[in-house]
Amino acid sequence: MSIIPDTDVFRSIQKGDHKAFSQLFDSYYISLCFFAARYLHDLSLARSLVQDLFIDLWQRREKIEVAVSVKAYLYISVKNRCIDYLRAKRPEVGITEPEAAVSQVPFRDLIEEAELNERINLSINRLPDKCREIFLLSRMEGLKYAEIARKLDLSVKTVEMQMGIALRKIRESLSDYLTLLLIAFFCKKLFMLLQGVL
Repeated sequence: MSIIPDTDVFRSIQKGDHKAFSQLFDSYYISLCFFAARYLHDLSLARSLVQDLFIDLWQRREKIEVAVSVKAYLYISVKNRCIDYLRAKRPEVGITEPEAAVSQVPFRDLIEEAELNERINLSINRLPDKCREIFLLSRMEGLKYAEIARKLDLSVKTVEMQMGIALRKIRESLSDYLTLLLIAFFCKKLFMLLQGVL
C-alpha cells in the first residue's frame, strides 16, 4: 500500500474529504498530544487542545494555507495554542520556569520526543493484556515486583518473566526508530563539527 503525501491528504481535506481528514487525524493525533503535554504538563488538557485544533482545522479547511508542510503546520499550531493557553491562564504570572525551559528545547527535538512517545505508547498497547498490565504497574505506577505479584495474585517469578517479555517486545518494536534517531544524532554532531572546522 502506497503512502499518500500529507500535502495531497490536506488538499483532499480542503475539498471536504472526511476519509482524508480521518487519515490525517490518525497519523498525528497521539504524537501531537504528547507534544502538547510537554508544554501543559497535563495529558488530558493536551488531548482537549489537540482535538480543538482538529475541529478548527476541519471548520476552516478551505481558508487554511499550509506554506511549509502539513506536519510543521500541525506542530507549530499546537505549540502556539499551548503558549496562548498558558498566557491566558496566568496573565499576571506569565510563563513559569518549567514552561520556559521547554521553550529552550529545540522545536525539532520536541517533535522527535513526541513521536518516540507515540511509538512507545503503541508498543505498550500491543503487549498481551497481562503483560501490559504488569508493565504499566511497574513503569507507570512505580510498583515493585513483589507489590505487583500481591496485587495481581501472581508469583514474583511470573511478574519478572512478564516484565522481561514486555521489555523485549518494546525494544524490538522501537529498534528501527532508535537506529534512525542515532544516525540523525551523529549526522547532526558531524555537521556541527564540520561547520566549526570550515
